[in-house]
Amino acid sequence: MTLDTVTNRRNQAETAAIERLFNAFLRETGVFDPTVRAEGGALADLPPDIVSHLQAEGLPMRVKLPATAVEIVGSLTYFSAFGHHRYGHSFWLRQAGGQEKELTPVLTASTLASALLHELAESAPPSLPKTELVQTLLVQVENSVQKTNTYVEYSLREGRALMLREGIERFFAAEQAMVYGHPFHPTPKSSQGFTADDMTRYAPELGASFVLHYFACAPEIVREVSLTDQPHAHDWIPAAVSEAAKSKLTAAQQSYRLLPCHPWQAEHVKSWPSVQSLLESGLLVDLGPLGAKVYPTSSVRTVWDPNHAYFFKLPLNVRITNFIRVNPLDQLERTMDASRVMAKLAPVVQDKAFTILQEAGYRTIAPQAATPEEQEKLIESFAAIFRENPVVLPLDQDLPIVVASALEEPPHSVWPPIMDAVRESAKKQPHLALSAWLDKWLRQYLDISLVPLLRLFVRHGVSMEAHVQNSMVALRDGWPVHFYVRDLEGVSISRERAREQDMFGRCLSENSPVLYAEEEAWSRFQYYVIVNHVGHLVCTLAHGSSVPEEKLWHIVGDVIRSADFFPEAQALLENLLESETLPAKANFISSFQRRGERPLYVPVPNPLAQSRRKV
Repeated sequence: MTLDTVTNRRNQAETAAIERLFNAFLRETGVFDPTVRAEGGALADLPPDIVSHLQAEGLPMRVKLPATAVEIVGSLTYFSAFGHHRYGHSFWLRQAGGQEKELTPVLTASTLASALLHELAESAPPSLPKTELVQTLLVQVENSVQKTNTYVEYSLREGRALMLREGIERFFAAEQAMVYGHPFHPTPKSSQGFTADDMTRYAPELGASFVLHYFACAPEIVREVSLTDQPHAHDWIPAAVSEAAKSKLTAAQQSYRLLPCHPWQAEHVKSWPSVQSLLESGLLVDLGPLGAKVYPTSSVRTVWDPNHAYFFKLPLNVRITNFIRVNPLDQLERTMDASRVMAKLAPVVQDKAFTILQEAGYRTIAPQAATPEEQEKLIESFAAIFRENPVVLPLDQDLPIVVASALEEPPHSVWPPIMDAVRESAKKQPHLALSAWLDKWLRQYLDISLVPLLRLFVRHGVSMEAHVQNSMVALRDGWPVHFYVRDLEGVSISRERAREQDMFGRCLSENSPVLYAEEEAWSRFQYYVIVNHVGHLVCTLAHGSSVPEEKLWHIVGDVIRSADFFPEAQALLENLLESETLPAKANFISSFQRRGERPLYVPVPNPLAQSRRKV
């Protein structure tokens, strides 16, 4: 095999998968700078043609896997101090100790994943079934790559620049534009359970839309919780659906409550004996497809109706990345407890540029005659959560887009939408260099996002899971004007602060699943908001503008120090700015060890502290 053959540009799906595998592995194993310099003789044992090629592509790198005595050779086209590296197109594996020291080209993500997984297996707890775990995750990696390839092909065929779209079309396109997924996850686009036909029908990345399936439920089997004091006086179900359902129900069934269901899930649950029994008894009525088309959002299972006041967060017994995406009772309770707290705090938290979308309630079935195991399964597999929808026709405001899509470079473009927004907004200040304008733009973004999120924790002990997929930003001519946080299931509240603010009894019970020790709530904030969200934003802006990351992190630190609440929590915030490390979720190791619900965290160098030393 010639060097030219080895170095042919791999397809975009494989390239994205390799980048995510490598970046996750390096971060989680504490390798924060894998680059090497030829001057020190670090490349002397490599063939000259390979050395020349690596140097032509970027910064040569060597990663040693000591447990398996394997070495990986490649290059970086962009070095990120925070681990968002970009790579060249050529990698080689070498087994240490052999006479030939032969280099084997890495042509696929699966080849790289296999080497990295065997290394993780060697250092994993001995009680784990390592061979099984390696094979399971390799299947998921391949699933993710295949799905990504399908999405890339669709995007290249149908895609159009996000910032060239307007209004409702931009909102909808952003929700369905997540082609590559989480930048630090080994299987960001895997979805085990969907067939190829299911993908065409239901994948947001393929522009899907569909009609929801509905069930009518006898009041005695319904479990329902509402944010309001009048649990049944609400409009969770579209009026047209309610009217259509009346004609399908008998006079005795007019009091039955309607429950939306994803069409894939409806077919899945109807095969269960417990559901068949409910249908035969008349306690559950299968109404079939009803209503207008809905559109799946970036999470796949949450759907949007442009004419209805609520998103529906629906269960899907499909493994998407790490999890089977159902709605267990503890998550339902967490969601509603968080929503009650946010409703109480709304007058002092929300403003014209910052909104937390409330979860209005949930509805599911919990037949008393079912066994505890059956009841648990039915609750989580039928539960629909009703979330406030800020994008309802007719429109009278700037529409947001999901931040994750704004940060991802689409297959049909050389820039992520966020850089298009920065450049669009900069046209109003043509006398400023891009770096100077980026300073202003980033400060504005942080003022409407990071500042209110920090204020919420400092003053109320509430930590939002505001990672980039749970966050939306409205852009007016490219300028950030409004920030939204959604999905309250991941909120964590300091138990100590909740007690101080007299939340118990009014909003929460003392054993609420939303309550955490203050240290853990703060740690979650640092990961989701600083590492995941701000970290991804800063690295994307730096890569797209050639402004050094440390300069942008210096701006982040300056914004934090300038916040009105800084003196109230100076010790806490000084620690955030000066600490040597921040916590990052170890998605690769956690996926390998099947720790999805109890993920591991690893320390990563704190760029806020590093930036102050460098700038």
